[in-house]
Amino acid sequence: MAASIAHALALARLRREPLGDDLLVAGRVDQQCRAAGHGWRDRLLTPAVTLRLFLLQVLHGNISITHLRQLAGLPFAPASYCEARGRLPLRVILGLVDALRGWAERHVRRDPARLGPRVLVVDGSSFSTADTPALREHLGIYPGARAGVAYPMGKLLGLLDAASGMFVELLAAPLLSHEAGQVTRVHPMLRAGDVLLGDRAFCSFAHVALLNACGVLACFHLHQRRKAAPGERRQRWLKPARPPAWMGPAQWALMPAWVDVRLVGYAVGRPGFRTTHVTVATTLWDEQAWPNAAVAELYGRRWEVETCFGHLKTAMGMNALKCKTVDGVMKELAVYLLAYNLVRLAMLRAAARQGVPVNRVSFADACRWLACRMLGLVGVADLIVNPDRHGRCQLRVIRGRMKAYDLLVRPRDQTVQSPGKSGGKR
Repeated sequence: MAASIAHALALARLRREPLGDDLLVAGRVDQQCRAAGHGWRDRLLTPAVTLRLFLLQVLHGNISITHLRQLAGLPFAPASYCEARGRLPLRVILGLVDALRGWAERHVRRDPARLGPRVLVVDGSSFSTADTPALREHLGIYPGARAGVAYPMGKLLGLLDAASGMFVELLAAPLLSHEAGQVTRVHPMLRAGDVLLGDRAFCSFAHVALLNACGVLACFHLHQRRKAAPGERRQRWLKPARPPAWMGPAQWALMPAWVDVRLVGYAVGRPGFRTTHVTVATTLWDEQAWPNAAVAELYGRRWEVETCFGHLKTAMGMNALKCKTVDGVMKELAVYLLAYNLVRLAMLRAAARQGVPVNRVSFADACRWLACRMLGLVGVADLIVNPDRHGRCQLRVIRGRMKAYDLLVRPRDQTVQSPGKSGGKR
């Protein structure tokens, strides 16, 4: 009897507690499921409860399902939870991401210090998945690697709002696809007057021409194949003879004969950086509004996306996804995007309440606070504020020694174990 009451209270908490104080998941999930034509029975793992459990799992570092059922206090079977996640429409998760993105933008735009062009950062990363035939075929493995040894890998393309630190878009692509060929998939999220930052992978004639056509301002690291003479402040890029592999002939025919870019070169004096001199190619032509120092400072914000990917992949465990189907991996990525943006929204509110810059609010502590709220606990609303670490330089080394194990070079069932050996390559 006592166990039944505890389970009923746990289920009520998952259905009742809001996320981020105003994202009432239960009502919105039910509403969007009906809009998508998705029906369900009034069972233990309804769409709303399933999504809350999914978020709770991700916020705790993508813990195992057996750990999750103890944490949530619900006696569901792991297979039932996997089936419930499979029934959950991806469209519903993405709808919540869109709603959260709108709330965050309104929150940021209320700050008078942030009224200006919207600055977005595009960058790529990678992730690994479970080793299944479907994922190997969809994503691929490294060239030369053997099935059963290497894990399927995918490419990520993220579009980050520099003001809020939230991902506007997070897309997955096969391993052997280049970021430049995928970047047009995030163009629908851009608006005229936006400023797009990116590394040299996105610095091409075709990409700059496409951004010019939709009124988006570009600020990219000059590609290594394009050389700038000392003191050169402007270049005219002529249309190449052939289109890039990712653009069709019809679209290529609409490209202009040339594009002009402004060049801004500056030295990097901070210790620990590999690059000592950067040349930025930009279409920010107004030198009164954007002097060279302002362009250099603006491009320096591109590094923020590296920290955000680190939060996703290291702190939240997105480096290795656990779902074994293509559809499951897409949902897992969408839930990571939703959970990450919820944490960033909590950081924005804590920064405004505590009067500190948002980049000094602890991401890990915001994760813990949000997980406590989901479990019905009060938590500590005043999040940990990290010391100012601007300019900190640390060697990229580790102190702890790794175990001296051999690398697996063939599938385990084909590996012969020698007498006196615990395993390894043979």
